[in-house]
Amino acid sequence: MLIRHLKQALAGPRLGPKLRLKLLLGAALHPRQAGRWLEHVYGTPWLARAARLCPQLLIKPYRPYLQSRLDCAGRVASLITHYELLHQLGLEALAARALRAPQQLYQGSCKNGESFELSLSAMHEGHREGELCLRLSLQGQQIYALSFVLGRVQQQPCLVVSRLQGVAGAQGRELVREATRAFHAYRPGPMLVTVARQLAQVLGCQRVLLVANRQRISINLWRRWHLRADYDQTWRELGAARRADGWFELSPLTGLEIDYSQVASRKRAEVRKRQAMLDLVHAGLQQTLSAQRGLPYTRHA
Repeated sequence: MLIRHLKQALAGPRLGPKLRLKLLLGAALHPRQAGRWLEHVYGTPWLARAARLCPQLLIKPYRPYLQSRLDCAGRVASLITHYELLHQLGLEALAARALRAPQQLYQGSCKNGESFELSLSAMHEGHREGELCLRLSLQGQQIYALSFVLGRVQQQPCLVVSRLQGVAGAQGRELVREATRAFHAYRPGPMLVTVARQLAQVLGCQRVLLVANRQRISINLWRRWHLRADYDQTWRELGAARRADGWFELSPLTGLEIDYSQVASRKRAEVRKRQAMLDLVHAGLQQTLSAQRGLPYTRHA
C-alpha cells in the first residue's frame, strides 16, 4: 500500500527534487506513518487533488508542525483528525476553494464606513502551523492572520489556534492604530481571536485551544530569535486559562461578554457599537457557513 501511494505522490507534476527527497526520506524513516498519511490523502478525492496543487501537503508529517512537542505519529493524527472533521462538518468544498484563493466569510463596515473583510485560505499561509488561515483585512489590506486546525479533546471537537500574526514594521504599527480606531477601539489581533471563537461556536466546537510560547514551532535559530510576539501574555489578556498540558483555553462565543457597569460612561457608546459590529460578524459567519454546508440558516441569539 505504501509503495503504491508513494508512486502516486512521486508522479505529481509539481513535486520538485527537494520535495521528492523529503518524501522518500520520510517514507524510509517513518514507513508506518507515511503509509497511514498517504492512504488518507489518496483515499480522499479532494485531498488527492489538493496534493497536486500543494505538494507540501504530502511531507507535513516529517517536519515540525502545529506545536513543538508533536512527533511524526502525533502530526499524522492531528492532520487526519482535522480533515475528518472538515468532512463531518461539510466544509471540504470550502477548503478546496480556499486552497486556490481566499474565500470571503464576511464583509462589513466599521466606524467611519471603512470596509473590512474576513476571509479563509487553506494550506499556504502559515502552513507549518495549521491547515486553515483566517484573515482580517481593512480597506482591502490584510492586517492580521490566524492559523488553526480542527481537533478533538476528550472526543469533543475543538478549534486549535497555533499562529496569530500581524503586518510587521512601522507600516504594520500604523495599520494597527488605524484599524483599532476603525473597530471602535478594539485592537485587530484580539478582534481576530474573538472571530475565531465565534467561528468555533458556529461549527459546534466545545473549546478553543491556543498555543503557548514554549510550544511554538521554530525551524532554526534565526527564527527562534525573531519570535517576538508573546502569545502567553496575549492569551491571558483575553481571559484564557492555562491547561495542565501547557495549552491555553478559551470558550467559543457569539460576542463579547461585557459588564457595562465596569465600563466608563464616556466609553459605553463605543463599546456598544463594537458589540453590535461583532454581533453582525457572528450572524454573517452563521449565514455563510450554513450556505457552505447546505444547511438552512437560522440566526441564533
